[in-house]
Amino acid sequence: MMSDSNGRRDPTETERCRESFLNSKRPHILQITNHGVHDWQVIPGLPDTGGQNVFVNQMTEALADLGYKVTIANRGGFPHPKTGEIRRGVDYLDEHRRLLYLEDSVPEFVLKEEMKNRIPELADFLLRFLVGEDDSPDLIVSHYWDGAAIAVALNRKNNNMREHFWVPHSLGAVKKRNMDPSTWEDLRIDERIEEEKRLLEEVNGVAATSKVIRDSLYNDYGCATDIFLPPCVNPKRFYPREVAPDDDIWDFLSNESGLSKDDLRKAEIITEVSRTDKTKRKDVLIEAFASVLKEVPEALLLLTVDKDAEPLAGELSALAEEKGVARRIVMLGSVWESLPKLYAVTHVYCTPSVMEGFGMAIQEAAATGVPAVASDLVPFAVEYLLGEEPRILEGDEENPAIREGDGAIVVAADAIDGFARALIRLLGNDELRGEMGDRAYRITVPYFTWRNMTDKFLEAAGLTSSGE
Repeated sequence: MMSDSNGRRDPTETERCRESFLNSKRPHILQITNHGVHDWQVIPGLPDTGGQNVFVNQMTEALADLGYKVTIANRGGFPHPKTGEIRRGVDYLDEHRRLLYLEDSVPEFVLKEEMKNRIPELADFLLRFLVGEDDSPDLIVSHYWDGAAIAVALNRKNNNMREHFWVPHSLGAVKKRNMDPSTWEDLRIDERIEEEKRLLEEVNGVAATSKVIRDSLYNDYGCATDIFLPPCVNPKRFYPREVAPDDDIWDFLSNESGLSKDDLRKAEIITEVSRTDKTKRKDVLIEAFASVLKEVPEALLLLTVDKDAEPLAGELSALAEEKGVARRIVMLGSVWESLPKLYAVTHVYCTPSVMEGFGMAIQEAAATGVPAVASDLVPFAVEYLLGEEPRILEGDEENPAIREGDGAIVVAADAIDGFARALIRLLGNDELRGEMGDRAYRITVPYFTWRNMTDKFLEAAGLTSSGE
């Protein structure tokens, strides 16, 4: 398809896609992912933008493959932080997938914690759009609490337009347990928990993205669900692969790092991919890496950092300098296009994050055959990669500090020394690393693939794979 420099379709192509979409007899699914900056090619690191946006795009692709047409709704009406273009109207990816920008009276970005007062206007905008097209959805799938709030308001205004299934991704009660109490007020944790309890009374179903979410729904909110919709992988994009010595990934990393391609190919690479947010604990990884480098001098850390995310980006750079490891840390910006090959050249994936709904990046690395070191607050690592009989390397049964499982080593959150020891163990043992990488792959594929899980979710929602 023809598009301009910003990736938007030309007017003729947009109109063709619009007519095809409206004339299509495919069942229509509305996905609401309200906060952040949603694009067809997600730019990780933008405010409130990351794994959830990737989740929605990949689920949308699976829905289209299964015979549905999909509208994604995301808050717009403000300039894109990278291009400056006002996010407005409808962006058609093709005749079955489109992105609708909702607008309210505030022409600027709004953090998710500040979103509550915007919900009524956004729901009004969405209702006017849907009524104007006379093409109401057959199912509404909302993401996070603010997406659910818009869907609930939409159904209230239009006499329960359609059944609504909510995918929380994270929950206030989980975040409250994982975050320092000093952060609760700014994050509006208690207010969010009460809002989530109200939302659960008005949705038709809720899908847990992990065991942590499912258990919290039951124990903290009194809601039992057996619907499971975790983040998944596209095995056509992420799979074990050999990377040739002349592959363009080496050019990319050489340009980003200033290191020669020969030096990069000899490096023992640790990779971390996530948005630039304090909950991801990139500082913990930098401090652990300082110890790793003393034992493994050829180690190299690839760390995604949005340089515009101040003051945190500056703090991370300063920490790397202070620890004397800046020369062996490559701070990368957007790596979406390079991700499959980036994982393929990685020896160990590491995530010290303390706030994960599931763990999409670690899952993508596992699908590429890469073992991981993760905090004990990353559900995919704890619930799946550890396996049923992990070996305790440090600590005891009640307080395991380091556990070695089938496809990952799990470390107590914020334990800098523990992360260092786990990374050194894997980098220093090629056989162990290879075995764990192979097991990580087999745990992930084919069970955690989008087509498999989306089909199961549709069945739970009362729909089936369909075509025109």
